Amino acid sequence: MRIGAVLAMLPLLGGCVAAIAVPLMTAAGAFSERRRSRAQIVADLPAANTAAAASPSVQLTDLRELPPPSGAVATATSPWRDFAAFALDRAAGLAEGRDSSSALLTQESALTFRTELRPCAAREAAVAIDLDPADAVFTSGVATQVSPDIAAEVARLRAAGVIVLWVSQASANEVASVAETLRASGLDPTGRDPILLVRNADERKQVLREEANQTVCVVAMAGDERGDFDELFHYLRDPRLATAYDAQLGSGWFLVPPLFGSERLDAFPDLAPAAENAL
Repeated sequence: MRIGAVLAMLPLLGGCVAAIAVPLMTAAGAFSERRRSRAQIVADLPAANTAAAASPSVQLTDLRELPPPSGAVATATSPWRDFAAFALDRAAGLAEGRDSSSALLTQESALTFRTELRPCAAREAAVAIDLDPADAVFTSGVATQVSPDIAAEVARLRAAGVIVLWVSQASANEVASVAETLRASGLDPTGRDPILLVRNADERKQVLREEANQTVCVVAMAGDERGDFDELFHYLRDPRLATAYDAQLGSGWFLVPPLFGSERLDAFPDLAPAAENAL
């Protein structure tokens, strides 16, 4: 039987989107680390080094990593951390009535190359995370390992009441396998996040995002290319026109490396230098 459009624990995307129940699932795992004592470390050193360790001019320390160079300033940041922080701030503003705009461009904005954002009728904040790697469709079950840091940031949003929407051009018939991949990866360990998938070959992710924004307020979006924020970027004859929306990057739109990092990052030029600090 053909599944509708979306898996969700919520009826929030009703009407144009069908919901199916997914069993409550939890991810379990344990990591153990054996640490050697200082005496064991010294014992394992070659003879010359052991002698040096006994010398009063050499001291063993408890440092686990090298300190930064003198005068260095730590400026590296994660786009996922920035994404979560921005969404949480916007969610708070939405709840307090300070702001009611989404992260989606209006139809007029896409035609005039001006940054005009769709208003939100709903007061429940949501984020949209695109699953598809650039120029491809997400294949569930192929790769299930993601950085724990990413899962932690997504969990932080969920804990604050922000709805996490997973978006893909994959068929809605694959919703169960997509849900299982998200569960196994730790991105959605309880299997309760809504998943937006296309209902037929002619449907576009743009429609899914716009429909979702009618019942929740999509305050931030994450993807590995600009087309994950608006389909306009797939049709530009002059790529330089894409820079008209650069102000949205980091302010509602967040370029991130592919979630399931089997692909090489240099295959995604949109990510620029920020990609190397993402995971």
